[in-house]
Amino acid sequence: MEYIKPKGMPDELAKKAHDDGYYIEAIQAIHGWLENQARSFLMLVGCVHFKSEQSETWDLSDTISLNDTLKVLRILNQISTEEFTNFKKFNSLRNKIVHQYYKEPYEKEYHGIPKREYDEVFEETIRQAYFFTEKCESIVG
Repeated sequence: MEYIKPKGMPDELAKKAHDDGYYIEAIQAIHGWLENQARSFLMLVGCVHFKSEQSETWDLSDTISLNDTLKVLRILNQISTEEFTNFKKFNSLRNKIVHQYYKEPYEKEYHGIPKREYDEVFEETIRQAYFFTEKCESIVG
């Protein structure tokens, strides 16, 4: 059986896709990574600070969206308001691109997402690609 698996670091893969003009692939690659890492951080916070059992929370945490994970982490004061806002901005941009890619409004012309807006949010997110990984490492030492 043939499998598809990423080869390389997520920020590098996303940056290459972006540079090659594959904007949806770029944002999906970094979104998938951030979502996975944010969930891991949430699960780790639950296990370390709230004595949750990893075996009970592993699969459950895997079903929480990035948006909801960010909200919970903010509520638990594990990320700042500024960090929350920046990651929400990225998630909103990703949702705009993925869910409105083929948008055809009634009697209007949809031009898409301004590239400058995309690049600004994308580049900031690439700089923060290992934010949640570093948060996890700070808990486990």
